Amino acid sequence: MPNLRNNELFAKDIKLSDLVNHNIENIKEFVNTANSRLDAIISITNNSHAIAADAVTAMICENEDSLSSNNSVNTTNKMSVCLRDGEIILRYVTYLLITNDESILEKSCLKDLKDTYLSLGVPLPNAIRVVELIRNATISDIKTTMNLTSENQSIIKNLISETELYFKKIINLFK
Repeated sequence: MPNLRNNELFAKDIKLSDLVNHNIENIKEFVNTANSRLDAIISITNNSHAIAADAVTAMICENEDSLSSNNSVNTTNKMSVCLRDGEIILRYVTYLLITNDESILEKSCLKDLKDTYLSLGVPLPNAIRVVELIRNATISDIKTTMNLTSENQSIIKNLISETELYFKKIINLFK
């Protein structure tokens, strides 16, 4: 019986060491990309107001029905809420890029945006479109901010993939 107990402990030690080694590799990769992540985050933060404002403006221009209807001013005023929320979304994305901690989405005010927009009468497809436009502008910002060396290309590709994933999760909060 003691041999069985020792074998079980040894198996658990091996699994634990594999987990530790995997986590150490993830930490090393994260540290190696830290400067690039910070460059991207600084650029997104510096441009957040313009990114959000351009996205809301583009959505309104795309949605000609809201501009031609009698409620166009009302709809435009409602969509201005998206401008404020767009900057908040960008703050969460930058946080996610630096921490890789998606649990923040469950604790954030973003999970309540859908209910807020519904209560204000903001059309959810319009709000989703704003977030998509913010995503596209953010990815474009990352591409233009980063130095395109052969070493950075894989880092940029990973940052863009992560950014797309985070925005997808945020968009899913509206559905």
